[in-house]
Amino acid sequence: MSDPAVGAMPVLPKGLTVLPRPTQLLLTLTSPYARKCRMVALEKQLQLPISVEPPHAAGSRVPSLNPLAKVPTLLLDNGEAVHDSRVIVDYLEACAPQPQLIPSDPYQRMEVLRWQSVADGLADAMVLLFMEGQRPPERRDPAWIERQRAKISAGVALLEASVKPGQFLVGSTLTLADLAVVAALGYIGLRGSELLQEAGPQTHGWLNWMELRPSVADTAPPRA
Repeated sequence: MSDPAVGAMPVLPKGLTVLPRPTQLLLTLTSPYARKCRMVALEKQLQLPISVEPPHAAGSRVPSLNPLAKVPTLLLDNGEAVHDSRVIVDYLEACAPQPQLIPSDPYQRMEVLRWQSVADGLADAMVLLFMEGQRPPERRDPAWIERQRAKISAGVALLEASVKPGQFLVGSTLTLADLAVVAALGYIGLRGSELLQEAGPQTHGWLNWMELRPSVADTAPPRA
């Protein structure tokens, strides 16, 4: 299933807190980076309107707002745009400090951001694999494909050795680490399901447990 037309606006849940500056998140519904931002907003009970705007679609505002022409892009009420999911989630954390998803303790903060880095790297590798797969077969680079698959396999192996169903990645409460990893695994499952199937029982059990959270279930990427 492809993303809806540019500007399509899903209905927002009621009873959410409005951000200090009214904002709009420009995205595609399949983007793992955008999903991470949406889950953070939902966990913090923030009202974050979204607009589906693939960067290369006719009428998309993304290229004029973000010099990299990438989603997610967060549009503020003063016309400024915030680029990159890491910057956006940091902004959301500052706007709504509770529940705290990025710990203040230096070591735990480092652990959370390190997991975010691993998760974003997994998503990056899957994006590259997917894009390579869109090329004509005779133009695909087998060595390049294998390098990306190796990154995903190594990341999934790290997760299998680290996660336990019913336990969060860092500390005793949900953090950005958990949401970032969920977004990455969800995207791998969407674009390269056979790679996710290689994950072991700990990873699958943990992901199934996390998928019980409303923020995770409500942002699941659309499937064909």
